[in-house]
Amino acid sequence: MRQEESDPAHRVLPDGCADLLFGRDSGNSGLQVVGPMTRYRDFKLAPEAVLIGVRFHPGMWSAELKTPGDQITDEMLPLDLLWGARAGEMQRQLEDVDTPEAAARVLDRNLPETRSLTPAQRAIAAMREQHGCCSVVELADQAGLSERQFRRVCLAETGLSPKFLARVLRFRHAMAQMNAHPCALAHLALDCGYYDQAHFINEFRELSGRTPGGRFFQSP
Repeated sequence: MRQEESDPAHRVLPDGCADLLFGRDSGNSGLQVVGPMTRYRDFKLAPEAVLIGVRFHPGMWSAELKTPGDQITDEMLPLDLLWGARAGEMQRQLEDVDTPEAAARVLDRNLPETRSLTPAQRAIAAMREQHGCCSVVELADQAGLSERQFRRVCLAETGLSPKFLARVLRFRHAMAQMNAHPCALAHLALDCGYYDQAHFINEFRELSGRTPGGRFFQSP
């Protein structure tokens, strides 16, 4: 994506995902890993800066990035700290291309083939499909683990506890619904699994730094 000089800072909200990003700006370039976030962050890109990357769903990236999820929560790290020389080679390939489509092909061929999901990853995927409105006990049962074991595995796979990940997924679903189908906040809150409107507003404020009133906004 590109950002013009007059554009405001871009606010990125928690979504439970991790990103692998290649950035290029005024002749400088780099590959970074952005871990799962527990709160919003504001970023301002320089004029004509370009960012291209891969976004991993919760629980689907720790093996590919070669690091436990909880070690990069709320972190932005150079990829070579995790991949060493492999990251340097991929960066050189990315520096040789001049279109987003070509860069996407470089990223695709440098990532591992999709693997079969583990029982715990399938349970985490079910949490995402249900927008966080699910029982951790039932998810642990689905994964064949005790509740304590599932919490430990979820933290290692996603960088977030099951409870916090569920909050983030529910919030993202509520925000998407709010943008797509504006309606009374009280109805929206109940439909998305919040106790009441006040609970929804407090959660929205904590995770986005804003209130849901006024102009709706989008975030990736």
